[in-house]
Amino acid sequence: MSEPEVDERRERRVFWRLSRQRLVEMAVVVFGVLIALAFDNLVEEIRLRGDAHDLEVAFRDDILNAVRNSWERQVIAPCLTQKLSVLTAQVMTPEGAWDAAPAVSTGGLAVALPQPYRAPSRRWSTASFDRALGSEAFKRIPRDRAETYAELFAQIDARRENNADEYAAVSSLAPLAFPQTGVDAAVRVGLLQNLSMVDRHRVLAFVQSEQIIERALSMRGIADIRATILEGRPNYDRLISQTRASYGDCIDARATDRLMSAAGA
Repeated sequence: MSEPEVDERRERRVFWRLSRQRLVEMAVVVFGVLIALAFDNLVEEIRLRGDAHDLEVAFRDDILNAVRNSWERQVIAPCLTQKLSVLTAQVMTPEGAWDAAPAVSTGGLAVALPQPYRAPSRRWSTASFDRALGSEAFKRIPRDRAETYAELFAQIDARRENNADEYAAVSSLAPLAFPQTGVDAAVRVGLLQNLSMVDRHRVLAFVQSEQIIERALSMRGIADIRATILEGRPNYDRLISQTRASYGDCIDARATDRLMSAAGA
């Protein structure tokens, strides 16, 4: 029986040969795609950096507002200290009697209301920073400056909380707004405790105002507000006149000079 024949023909392999021209065409396409992607990334990066600039401009507005509020607190600090001293002396009188507090016009009300203690309640905004957190644009802000922003806005937020707490504490002084006679010892003890709490908020507010101003004036780059503060001297002088008309000559008018000196350093 014969053996099967073995096909000794070798399998032919097919090779795809690309011409030089074809290789060049493919390379052009690949490089074109890469260039397009790089251009898109560049455009996106430019956009984000522009958004980061806009964020810092918004930050400046809130920071300048916080500096003005902090400056105001320093201006009226002596007045608040004197007023607390007077109120404490009234409550501690053996007779338990005192006169009504001076009537002061508040807001848009048509009538004046008696106010024994007038601590300003101002808007302390951190909205611009709150919106920016976690955004891609915020990541384009230099890290050291971003960290300083975070610290400053944390101080502003703490000041806002203390301002709200202070307003609530001042509300507890309502009995001192009206004439009283024969107030018993228990009521006077309660009022002294309330006055002590208000005094605590007064001290804390002053310390916070100093910290905010110091931190705000330490910012550099686009966040540098020193020139804006110096240019705004006429506005601060006008506010001094308005504050003196409201609080009297007890105000610390030198607070403006201290602010300008710090901004010019």
